[in-house]
Order: sequence, then C-alpha cells, then structure tokens
Amino acid sequence: MTPSPEHSSRAGMYASLMADLIAVRVDPDRSVELAQMHGFAGVDLRLSSQIEWIEKFGVDRLAGMIRDAGLRPGYGSMLTRTLSARAEDWDVSMGQLPRVCRAAQALGFQRAGVVVMPFDDRLDHAANRRRHLDRLAEAAPILAEHGIRLGLEYVSPLTRRLDGTFTFIYSLADTLELIDESGQDNVGLMLDSFHWHCAQESTEDLASLPAKKIVVVHVNDAPEGVGRNKLDVRRRELPGDTGVIDLPGFVRALASTGYDGPVTAEPTHPRWPEMPESLAMRQTSEAVRGCLEFAASM
Repeated sequence: MTPSPEHSSRAGMYASLMADLIAVRVDPDRSVELAQMHGFAGVDLRLSSQIEWIEKFGVDRLAGMIRDAGLRPGYGSMLTRTLSARAEDWDVSMGQLPRVCRAAQALGFQRAGVVVMPFDDRLDHAANRRRHLDRLAEAAPILAEHGIRLGLEYVSPLTRRLDGTFTFIYSLADTLELIDESGQDNVGLMLDSFHWHCAQESTEDLASLPAKKIVVVHVNDAPEGVGRNKLDVRRRELPGDTGVIDLPGFVRALASTGYDGPVTAEPTHPRWPEMPESLAMRQTSEAVRGCLEFAASM
C-alpha cells in the first residue's frame, strides 16, 4: 500500500523531500511522484537550476501535480548555492531571479534557502560581510515582491573552515546578527541539526527564536565515534540513525517556537549513489517522519 502523506490538513512541521540530497537526481515531476509515493507531506525543488525544464513542462501543469498529489510546497533553491558564489555566477542568478520567483509563486513556494560559507580565500571578515549584506540587499527585495522568504544556513564544522584563509560566520548568534544588520524583513534562518550540533548550541537557543525567523529546517545525524571537531559535512547520517545529535530536543525546541514549515533530510553520505532509489526514499521518509514524532509527543 502506498503510504499517505501526513500533510496539509495538519498544522505544524511537515516532512518534505529534496530528492538530490539523497543522490536521487530526477526532474521535478518525478520528485512530486516520489514524494507522494513515499509518504512525504511536501516537496522541495531546485527552481533556479531547473527553471527551463519547469517552464517547458508548464508551471500551471506542475502546480496542478503538486496540488493533486496532496503535497505542500516546501522550499526552493532560487539563488546560487552560497552567498559567496563567484561574481559571474551571482550575476547570472540575479538576472534570472525575477523569472524564477514568478514560477515559484505560481507553484506555491514561499521559502528559499542559501548557504553562508564559514570562510573565504580572498576577502577578510569585514569585506566578506559587506559582500553578503550587498547581495542580500539585491536579492531579498525581489524575493519579497513574490511573497518569498530566504533562509540563511550557517556551516559550523571546524573541518569545513580549517583550510580557509579568512574565517567568517559559523554560528547561530552570528548569523542572526547578519540577518538583523541586513534589515531585510523576509530574511531568516535555514537551520540544520548537524551545524547546530557542531556549534555546540542548545535547545534553549532554538526555543528563543521567533517562528518568523525560521524559514527552512534540515535534519540529519552524526556518525558514531567521531569527535565533534572531526565531524565532516560530507558524512552525515539519516536523522535518528545514531542518536549522536539530540534530535528529540532539536525538534521539540523548534515546535515550541511555532515553526510550521518543511523539515528535510540532508544526510550527505557516500553510500547514497549506490543505493536503489526505492530503498533510499523509504529510509528517508521513515527517518524524517519518525523524527517529527518527537514534536507530536510534546
């Protein structure tokens, strides 16, 4: 029997699928089919990189598929992967952003995410901060015109910034400062349990956040037997697989804020490309939905 999504009729957080985070690289229509088939309540899409496909397929047609599948739009990638992308890549992204936003709005997406890298090889902290603020000032108003909020994801593992010439933001508190300094009302956080764990932040840190500051949530677990300062973003487990990360505390703290958006697994691990699609989907769906049971048990 095909599992039914725990979806839109229920308030609160919901399990959403970004297929390529488990190395399932498919077109958006197939993402919708897989999300429905495997019991997800929402679907996330790479809108910027797939905009031509979406327009050719038909925005209204894809919106109808999402609606008929009983899914909620989760979040979309609408910019470059990071805010410190090369200038030429950023310019291309900004050139197509209005087009991407129009499609996102028609599809019902109100959330986007982008990564804040914790280092830079050319710019010191002050110059890099200025670049981030300038880019937020450029992108956020266009997103806001289409009713879209942008979540910033900080990257906290020590292993991710050791090789950088200049260290940049890698904690919740510093990311909040950047958001406040930007002055953009539609900019908030893309929270990831792995980065929260590596930064040694607390459930109280999360619970103190206003729900409007939380745009997107990623969940995963850390491998056993690896010290916190040795953890690597390229080896993350499915949420609940090891119990190294306090996911019950993480999820309950988010629920206490009133966050009602997508929760997406990001278990970046080398095994995914070798795993059969159906098994990867089943394991991920069960892991994320199981994770959300912590909120339901409050």
